[in-house]
Amino acid sequence: MVALCELESLRLAHDLIRAGLRLSIVRSLTKIGTRSLRQWWKDIHGVRPSNGKLPETVLSFIKDKDSAAMVSAFGAFHNRLHGTTLNPENLLATWQEFQRICGPLDINAAYFAVRDIRARIVMLSHCDVCHADFIYDAGSKHTDQCPFCATKVVA
Repeated sequence: MVALCELESLRLAHDLIRAGLRLSIVRSLTKIGTRSLRQWWKDIHGVRPSNGKLPETVLSFIKDKDSAAMVSAFGAFHNRLHGTTLNPENLLATWQEFQRICGPLDINAAYFAVRDIRARIVMLSHCDVCHADFIYDAGSKHTDQCPFCATKVVA
């Protein structure tokens, strides 16, 4: 007989796969075997899951000031709701709500934002001008200053 906690893990894995989260991350969050996850991906998306190396940091998803602002907004939103806690339930719920409010965001970028802020790979900094929190990394031209101030449209 399947325990309720196992059913919840299966449901979360299904929802995370539907959202497009990479399987190695789904496996680490839910502890479900790779073989099952790969089959579910194929059943849900109609194609085999992609293989290959995961990005090293959230900075891999930041290509310009707009993407820096979007990923920063998610990181700040998640941090405000859940602090540095990273579990599949709050990742999925926060990502779904964020998309409803702000528009599409790759769930993998969302995961790496939370993971990297939590691990202090990047910092969540506060802008003294616009008072927004943003992902800061001195080594990246898109995150070395507030992306929200950089994307403001001046009338």
